[in-house]
Amino acid sequence: MPSRALGLLVALLVLLGSQTAFADSRKRVAILPMVVHATEDREYLRSGLADMLASRLGREKGVAVLRIDDPEAATTDVATAQAAAKAAGAQWVLFGSFTRFGEGASLDIRCIKATGEDEGLPQSVFVQAGTLGEIIPRLDNLAKRVGHHVTGGRSTLPEVAAQGAADDDVADALSELDALRGRVEALEKQVFSGKGGEAGDTAAR
Repeated sequence: MPSRALGLLVALLVLLGSQTAFADSRKRVAILPMVVHATEDREYLRSGLADMLASRLGREKGVAVLRIDDPEAATTDVATAQAAAKAAGAQWVLFGSFTRFGEGASLDIRCIKATGEDEGLPQSVFVQAGTLGEIIPRLDNLAKRVGHHVTGGRSTLPEVAAQGAADDDVADALSELDALRGRVEALEKQVFSGKGGEAGDTAAR
């Protein structure tokens, strides 16, 4: 029995050691708050987008996400974004802007190396959709491209354009927003605008 317990302890220590080594080898990516261009609900949009980007990118193999939640850190300036990422101990930084125009929305994200000699130029990922509900499903693909880029799989990030999304994808996105109801109620209202109970509110406005 003692030998078995010792064996289990050794196996546990080896497992913990391998996990630590894996964590140390991951690329640290800082996600800054988005600069939001909208007439209302800016804070809700900023928080909701950061949550969704972080959760998706965090699932990518070889990537460790560092969230920077301070709204003052939102920027589209390369040098400012790099400085914030370096201060957080990140190797890469994801930053950009979200613009809402009527029922339409666009997301312009940049990914750039924050440390090292070869920092290069910002790599842009541009996602555009007719509605916010259509832009959200494209975040999965965006996260995969960013993860591939920072881990050395790609030298550039191609533009991702969404002119429409499958009904199932949109439904999944709306369900995700519904799960965040307590934190981003205003964001949920925008996504559901013109649907169901929101139709009356839209007409009243």
